[in-house]
Amino acid sequence: MLLWLGVEYFKRPPSLRKRWLKEKLGLIEKPSLENENPLLWLHGVSVGEILALNNLIQRLKSQYNLILTTVTDTGKEVAEKAYGNLGVRVFYLPFDLKFALKNFLNRINPRALIIAETEIWPNLISVVSQHIPVVLINGRLSPNSFKRYYKFRFFFKPLLQKLTFLAVQEELYKEYFISLGVNQERIFVTGNLKFDLSLEEKPFPELQHLKRPIIIGGSTHAPEEEYLLKAFLEVVAEGTLILVPRHPQRFEEVEKLIINNLTNKIGFLRYSKIEATEKIDKKRIVLLVDRMGLLGSLYRICDIAVIGGSFIPHGGQNPLEALYWNKPVIVGPYTENFPFVEEFVRKGGILRVTATDLSKTLRELLEHPESAQRIASTGYQLWLEKRGATDKTIELLRKFLI
Repeated sequence: MLLWLGVEYFKRPPSLRKRWLKEKLGLIEKPSLENENPLLWLHGVSVGEILALNNLIQRLKSQYNLILTTVTDTGKEVAEKAYGNLGVRVFYLPFDLKFALKNFLNRINPRALIIAETEIWPNLISVVSQHIPVVLINGRLSPNSFKRYYKFRFFFKPLLQKLTFLAVQEELYKEYFISLGVNQERIFVTGNLKFDLSLEEKPFPELQHLKRPIIIGGSTHAPEEEYLLKAFLEVVAEGTLILVPRHPQRFEEVEKLIINNLTNKIGFLRYSKIEATEKIDKKRIVLLVDRMGLLGSLYRICDIAVIGGSFIPHGGQNPLEALYWNKPVIVGPYTENFPFVEEFVRKGGILRVTATDLSKTLRELLEHPESAQRIASTGYQLWLEKRGATDKTIELLRKFLI
């Protein structure tokens, strides 16, 4: 434990270490609240869960003070950027140790704890539920997670029974939780909060000179940048490939990969170094986006969106931001993190291909823009039909907590 703590402490920049440790131990200063409204504590593990809470936070903010906890450095940075101007205080989730959680709980004194998706920390639920209601919203369980939980259901059943209610994304997840021993009367299918996203229409004047068509590889993992770069160079005679790696620590690695594959006829840009007036005389451009929090708005300017994490056994990243902007979406074979993708693929609203077929698919879409638009329109309509989880979740919160 001490060795792990030392590794986690020293891997952070010196300016962050003391704050990280204090928050992980629950030793925060009692937060000053904007008004006398009661306080709600929300928790989301990382970027995806935190951004999915956007509409819910916007709606709750008028009646409640809000505190948001997260686990990752990136999640915390994104949360502060997204919700800081709303007065939402953001902290690291304390260690899953009783004393740390009690320290934190005593300092914030919330009305309830709202956990997003499936963050089942044993002490978090056990300790906090002794004092205030704990609920799970936007809940989901991947097939692999369900199998692991099921093996140890003797442990998870009493833990999950401490939850006041569970709001889950799909009927399948309801069945999973029932199998784990949760009373079905406390499980509600509300849909996926991520469908209720609302994205900023950023103008991106610094990208106005990019060549079209523009293909975005969003939230990519290794070696997906290689697949995309190879397909782009094979298919596109004039245009732009935008690569947005999922993890910021890979920016340098991806830049080296791009540079090693370029010729003097291909331009390379790094987003953080672009000037708004910069013009590029190359017909083909590869842009590396080395800033967090831009991808959702960036999809607006693309012609085709390729979703990362889906061409390797990772489970896929979220395609909804691209669907929001009515774009044709391509995913790989691995999308189990987002089960709704199966329906979108089946109904023609998303294309699923292997890495081997990526070049062929890009060529077909670029040569037949009417097909690309048909896919985009189908995906967009399916997305519209599935909105509304925020309203249902707030109804449950009012019924059980408020």
